[in-house]
Amino acid sequence: MRTIRASGRFAFVAAAALSLSLVASGWTAQPTQPSDDQPRRDARGDARGGDDNRGEDRGAPGGAMYGDPYHGYSGNDYPAEEVRAVPPARANAVRARLEHERAQSDLYRWIDRNWDDFTNSREYLDNAANERKAQDNYNRERDRVLKSLNNDSNYRTLKDLIADISAQMERQRPHSVNAAMNADAMEDMLAMATVKLGYLSQLSAMESSAMNADKGVQDSRTALLDAGNRSREMRRTFDRKLRRDENFLAARTRIDDLRINKVVAATFLESAINARCIALDYAYYVHRWDQYKYSNYGIYGDYYGGGYGAFNRRY
Repeated sequence: MRTIRASGRFAFVAAAALSLSLVASGWTAQPTQPSDDQPRRDARGDARGGDDNRGEDRGAPGGAMYGDPYHGYSGNDYPAEEVRAVPPARANAVRARLEHERAQSDLYRWIDRNWDDFTNSREYLDNAANERKAQDNYNRERDRVLKSLNNDSNYRTLKDLIADISAQMERQRPHSVNAAMNADAMEDMLAMATVKLGYLSQLSAMESSAMNADKGVQDSRTALLDAGNRSREMRRTFDRKLRRDENFLAARTRIDDLRINKVVAATFLESAINARCIALDYAYYVHRWDQYKYSNYGIYGDYYGGGYGAFNRRY
């Protein structure tokens, strides 16, 4: 009898311990979901048509919940509108840039055609021919005066001295780095160059004096200067007239407008790319836990129960 009573008492204690262990295991075996799992469960309850409809009172279109990390701002979380906006924006930017470049090229070609017409006009060609003729007359008169100077013994002596010094400098010119570093040789070269420069100055002074004293040289020089001034004045007048032409001004205005369009298109493209990146990042963020929706092993565990799945997966 005493043995039977002990056995019954032991069975009662074992049953109580088993009940407590089951309660404890049920209490501690909570699902290891992220802190934002409750909105997901609420969303599932709304999708099943439950009474607690939390999705429609958030002001989201179509019942989408802005606060739900598993749902975005529309029924489909992929930002198709933002992604599709980038290719047209890029094409528009390219078109705006090319239209601006084409307008500039058209203006440059128009200017080139007008300058070509001007330089081939009869008036400009006649003046250019007169300028070339005046240049030839001046060269002829100058050569005549310089040839007459050869009768002067001083002029011939200066030319001979200059030729001798030039030949001597060529013979003594250093042909290596070591020779060029020789101080005595460099001093000799400097002395000869100084003497040659003095002779050249005297020779040039004699030529200038002779040409200034000759009336034929002075008249041909004046004619040459007048022809050159006329050509320069014609080019300046045509350039001023060209810059005030109505076609030129209209082309410049169009280029300015296309430049504005190019800047605006480039800015729109940059904004579209930024919006696409933000939308894609958001879509990825709200679905960062989707791979664990149907997992039976929890978020922090893998299929082998090791508990280190977070280190092997990219959220």
